[in-house]
Amino acid sequence: MIPAKWRPKDPGVEFHVILWPIQTKEYLLVLPPERWQLLLERLKGNSINNRGLAAYEREIARSSAVLELDKVGRFCLPENLAEQAGINGEAFFVGRLNKFEIWNPKRAKAAAAADVALVNEIAGSIEL
Repeated sequence: MIPAKWRPKDPGVEFHVILWPIQTKEYLLVLPPERWQLLLERLKGNSINNRGLAAYEREIARSSAVLELDKVGRFCLPENLAEQAGINGEAFFVGRLNKFEIWNPKRAKAAAAADVALVNEIAGSIEL
């Protein structure tokens, strides 16, 4: 179930879920429609003759699915994507401002520890 504060007001909104990062498939990245469209716009027109981008598009197509919320804010994760992300039974949700992630709880804990060093590195370079 998506936390209430993350749910869109429109019940017909579809989310896109992608195994992420695309190279290592550590967790499921869930994008609302506007973020999905931004990804498509960035790829648009560049993949016709670029073999690398065409391969990237194919991998995203293989590693993604559309999620539809039911009336109470639940959705079913596609079994093949959940399995590849190591999610079975229990899942851990992580908010990322205008998107969110779904992790295997043990992987999420390990990633959070690694994030501390990354946050310390980048914190000084972010201007508010």
